[in-house]
Amino acid sequence: MSHPNPALWLIPALPLATAAINLFWGRRLGRWAGWLASASVIVSFAVSLAVVSQLVAKPADDRLFLQHLVDWISVGRFVVGVDLRVDGVSATMILVITGIGALIHVYAVGYMDGDPRFGRFFSYMNLFVFFMLMLVLGANYLVLYLGWEGVGLCSYLLIGFWSEVPANAEAAKKAFITTRIGDTLMLIGLALIVFRFGTLDFEVVFGTAGTVLTKDAATAIALLLFAGAVGKSAQVPLHVWLPDAMAGPTPVSALIHAATMVTAGVYLVVRSHVLFELSGVALTVVLVVGVVTAVFAATCAVAQQDIKRVLAYSTISQLGFMFMAAGMRAYGVAMFFLVAHAFYKALLFLGAGSVIHGMHDEQDLRRMGGLRRLMPITFATFLVGALAQAGIPPLAGSFAKDAVLEVAQHSGRETVYVLGSVAAFLSAFYLGRMLFLTFFGDARSDRARAARESPPLLWVPLVLLAVGAATAGWLNVTPEGRLTGFLEHVTGFTPAGQGVAVAALAAVATVISLLALALTWWIYGSGRVDWIGFRERLEPLPRAALNGWYVDRAYDTAVIQPAKAGAWVTAYVVDARIIDGAVNAIGGGVKALADGGRQLQTGFVRSYALAVFLGAVAILVYVGVRS
Repeated sequence: MSHPNPALWLIPALPLATAAINLFWGRRLGRWAGWLASASVIVSFAVSLAVVSQLVAKPADDRLFLQHLVDWISVGRFVVGVDLRVDGVSATMILVITGIGALIHVYAVGYMDGDPRFGRFFSYMNLFVFFMLMLVLGANYLVLYLGWEGVGLCSYLLIGFWSEVPANAEAAKKAFITTRIGDTLMLIGLALIVFRFGTLDFEVVFGTAGTVLTKDAATAIALLLFAGAVGKSAQVPLHVWLPDAMAGPTPVSALIHAATMVTAGVYLVVRSHVLFELSGVALTVVLVVGVVTAVFAATCAVAQQDIKRVLAYSTISQLGFMFMAAGMRAYGVAMFFLVAHAFYKALLFLGAGSVIHGMHDEQDLRRMGGLRRLMPITFATFLVGALAQAGIPPLAGSFAKDAVLEVAQHSGRETVYVLGSVAAFLSAFYLGRMLFLTFFGDARSDRARAARESPPLLWVPLVLLAVGAATAGWLNVTPEGRLTGFLEHVTGFTPAGQGVAVAALAAVATVISLLALALTWWIYGSGRVDWIGFRERLEPLPRAALNGWYVDRAYDTAVIQPAKAGAWVTAYVVDARIIDGAVNAIGGGVKALADGGRQLQTGFVRSYALAVFLGAVAILVYVGVRS
């Protein structure tokens, strides 16, 4: 049974209102534009907390708020309203979006200080939060799709915010176009839902899917929806936009790649799990894509030299773990991983931003070193985030990663377990590498030697996120799983093992992570290994991994260059020569006829008299011949 909740509209409305204010009056507000934007998200978080508290107080089978705002489309019997829905899944998402989003906004006030378009930046940030909230609060696929496209637009605006740099503008276009591929396929999937069900409402679609859809129809719809998730969550093969998206300001990277946009694909699969369950094949595709992405992106992260690109590939890999869990029907585990990842990845991105700020915009790991003494707060918080993602107990990442591997082992998917363990090892390795190259050893550049700790506006959010990264794992430590149990009425039962076997798997996973960290210390932190020479001896593998195994180059060769060639042929051969040539030839022929006719119009009476005489003679000859 659902219940109305009149406070729901405030959650997305507050960021939307301040987005409009900052868009029109942000320049006049100055620094206050940032504080206004931050306050709106903080208040939205407070309202979300109140709503979720009311939800939790209800019995497990009665935890659903539905609030109708306005009818949007009404054509015959097809009616779509702007309806908001809060259940266990959307409640989890709104707390993550507004809670972590608020800390990122506060951080951005200090990070973007002095930027000439300060107010516009926060307008885009608030608009992004609004669309993300609509995506997860929508009670039907049309409202979800409104938010889906909205975050895509805002990501374009934010990634290319410093568009005066050509590379930034190119990165924004690349992100926009790449995600459009998945979005277009997703839109086709929504059209199939309308065709089959006559509605886009979640309650109707999920409640009647078992009787309305055949297995083939469910597979088609689920795979089309998953294509949208692959694009938005940067999974193989549509992952190529995310590393280049690091061109945006660091708070944008944290907002897009930790708490919001890239998790939208995971949310879509979890929300639509009924359709995926009916297919079966689609879940296998989700699992395979997740496993491949987790391992592939981790190998790329190991070789990156830019601190933000390490985290970009890391995000792609971690999202792969979430899809692995969803592909094994462990939707609650996928959501738990999403929450834990939001804390430690936001912390790592903002920590990287603090490092970049302290080093006067230097991002190359090879030019860092020794920063733990000069930036102690940034170092301490970054260490917590790195160890959390590496899976060191009792930090959040260890519980999340172990839960995914436990499901793989418990369900008899040994290959998934092994490949997941490989991805976990590589994750700990590239995090250790980044940690030792950035904070340990001697400074390797003048900027590193002159680095200074960031101001409180930057490090206070880091401290709060570090607390979350350290403790978020305890959301799911009871045998039944607090968070997975909370989600169970929406997502169904989460498979899991018990007792000694689970403890043994957790111990093995921890040992794997510790071995990876020990290896990175020996190579990059002990001073006993020439790590530059070590890398050179492994060529060309590091160069290939640095370039993302040349997937971008393959796309350029197989898709972009042929498309450009086709466009050139269309423009300069088909259009200019054939189409324009035909039109010009017709026009030329008409002009030639007109010119010939014009010769008859001389303007001299003697010419016309001669023509009349010749015509009369011709008629007489003709008549004479006929007679």
